[in-house]
Amino acid sequence: MSVPILQSLLLADHVYRDQVTGKHIICGIFSTIFFSPHPSPNQPSAQAGPGQGGAGGGGGHLDGHGSGNGNGNGDGSHQPPKSQPIQNLMQAGSPYVYFSVTELKDRKMFEVRYVDLHDNRSLFQAEVQIECDDPLKTIEVSLPLPRLPLVALEERSYALEVLCEGQLLGSHRVLARITPGSVPPPPA
Repeated sequence: MSVPILQSLLLADHVYRDQVTGKHIICGIFSTIFFSPHPSPNQPSAQAGPGQGGAGGGGGHLDGHGSGNGNGNGDGSHQPPKSQPIQNLMQAGSPYVYFSVTELKDRKMFEVRYVDLHDNRSLFQAEVQIECDDPLKTIEVSLPLPRLPLVALEERSYALEVLCEGQLLGSHRVLARITPGSVPPPPA
């Protein structure tokens, strides 16, 4: 089996598609999620219990690129989440993934998953089937994602991965960092 070649993988605030040319317009490419380690009064506690997490659920204040400390399946377990239609996960303010592949022949199942690199746990995943009749074509895909969850309000590394029929094609590292200036000075 030949494996498609991942040519690009980007995480962005939004991806538009020009109706006339078909070109993708990628806005706000990022690889860092900023958050405050202290929940604001209007936000749920950072120590959300089972059932309060999930993709886009609970957690401290974030800059709009993610939220929560959920495990992706919202039930407190550490089982890999089941794939579900991306439309069920998408929320206002959710980011988009853009990727392009070549050397694709026939129909293949692609998986996009978001992984906590601390314990290599998948926080969410979505599948998309792509069909191509010419391996010389470049196939471009843009998908809305759910808000990118944080499993804890601490600095961590995550990865957005693209797989084809179970084989990793590539990944985009996502760093969760404390918003500069959001940490109060230590007591005197």
